[in-house]
Formats: sequence, C-alpha cells, structure tokens
Amino acid sequence: MHCQLAYFWVTWALRYLAIISGWCNIRNKVNKLDIIATLQKALNLSDRAKISIHPAGAVNRVYRVQDPVTNPLLSRNGNHRSNNNQKLEDTPVDLAVKWMGDDDFSGVERQHQFALQQQLYGLGVAPQPIWLSDDETIWVERWQSHSESATFSSHRLPLYTLAKALARIHSLPVTARPLNLAARWLHYSDAAQLDISSELYLKAQAFRKKAIKSEEDDDDYVLCHNDLLINHLLISADNTVTIIDWEYAAMGNRYFDLASCCLINKLDNKESDELMQHYAAIMNIDEHKALEKFELHTEIVAITNDLWFAALNATKHV
Repeated sequence: MHCQLAYFWVTWALRYLAIISGWCNIRNKVNKLDIIATLQKALNLSDRAKISIHPAGAVNRVYRVQDPVTNPLLSRNGNHRSNNNQKLEDTPVDLAVKWMGDDDFSGVERQHQFALQQQLYGLGVAPQPIWLSDDETIWVERWQSHSESATFSSHRLPLYTLAKALARIHSLPVTARPLNLAARWLHYSDAAQLDISSELYLKAQAFRKKAIKSEEDDDDYVLCHNDLLINHLLISADNTVTIIDWEYAAMGNRYFDLASCCLINKLDNKESDELMQHYAAIMNIDEHKALEKFELHTEIVAITNDLWFAALNATKHV
C-alpha cells in the first residue's frame, strides 16, 4: 500500500503541473473588468468596487472583490439568484468570487453545491454563499476576513488538524447528493473519450463493483468533502476553522474521503498512517479495521483521480 500511495501522489503532482500551462491559456481569457461589471449589476456594487486576483487551483479562477461603500448586499441567508428585494446591510463588501466558465468536465451541479453550502454555513463550517449567476459561471461567497490557510510549514499539528476537520465533516447532520462513483467514473470516461480497451478503462471496470459496494456501507456512509487540501482550512485569529471549496462534497464512504485527503496533500506512508491514527482515535474507530478499509480506498481514489485528469486533459483542448 505504501509504495502505491507514494506512486499515486507523484503521478498526481506531475499531471497537475502538466495541465497548468494549458489551463492558463483558457483562464487568461477571463476579463476581470467584465466580472466586476457583472457583479456591480447583480449585487449593486458601487463604482469604487475593486477586484484582485487571488491564488487558486488548476480549473477555477478566484478573485477578491471589495467595496468600501455601504451596500445593498444580500441578507445573511444568502440567495442563489439576484434579487431586487435584498436586505440592506451597513457593512463594507468583501467577497470571494470564483470564475467557473470553462469547467465542462467536472460534472459538479452548482445549484446543489450552493444549497449544500447554505446548510454548511448555517452550521458554522463553510463561508456564506452569496450569489450564483444564472449561467453558473460566477460563484460568490463571503471572504473570510482575518483568516489564513493552514499549511504544513506554519501549523503545529497539520495531520491532527486534517484528521479533526475530516471527523467534523463526517459527523455533520447534513444529507447531500450521493457521490455515486460508478456514475462519476462513467462521466469522466465519456468526457475523456477513453477507449474501452485502455488500461485505465479496464482498471475502472475491474474495481467498479468494489466502488459500488463501498457506498453501500451504512456505517461509513457520511458527508465527504472529497477535496480537503490543508490550505482549504482557514484558521482565524481565535483558532476557529472554516472549510472552503466544497464543490466535490457528497455523501460517500468516509475512507474514500480519507484516502483522497492523503493523496491530494501528498502525504507519505508515515504521514498517512499518522492521519489515520488520529482519525480513528477521534471517531473511536478500531484502528486496524480502519487501515484495512483505507487501503482499499487508496485504489479507488487513484482510479477516480486518473479518470478526473483524463477528462480534464481531454476537455482543456476543446
């Protein structure tokens, strides 16, 4: 398992770097002046509103929009469509804005994501979602003021912090749409136009029944984040943790989420074992049984990851 895990994150990193240059050509087509003009109209921002680029991932582009003028911003309940009867708030505007216009492959249902994040905001876990454009290319949520991303270099106990965050997510009283790995794998395979004789397609078919069975385990069927990078944990001055980037969140097997977390954070064998030990202790789960289930899901996550990259690579040239 340990050698496989190391191989998985190395190949993930290489593929990530390989696609960045291709996506930059698409992302550079985004005109931030067009975005601010759209938000001025939709959210009644003033002419003094400013937009700045914020570091983001390979697919979506993220901006910070600030407006010092008192604004008819949305009520604290949020709304996924612009509304002429929005409640006034006497506070300056500080927003995180995602451009998602060129995501043709992920299969993320943005309206469902918005509704889910409204619930998560109500539970104090996620930022408040503010607005989703009708064409679902612009996502707006409140900027998390006075917060910084956790990192492995800056945070004292990053593995425990990750384990605690995962345990928190998996214990939330929220029901979302199912991850449905079999359908997701088929979607990625179709988007990637995989040949049915290809090694990746055949491997996915070989693991299909195991993936389906893993999602039928009621004891381990929980809300999963499925993209929990360490820097998706925002830590405020009072050590309150807010979790961001919920677009792949769904009901699924907890060990898929754990294996995914290890892969995308490039954890080595020792670190992965330590994360699992922390998680098992927090959740009062037998450590040995947890490690067995985790090992199976490293394979399932690796296939999902390979299919995701195949779909991304196929669609970035379109």
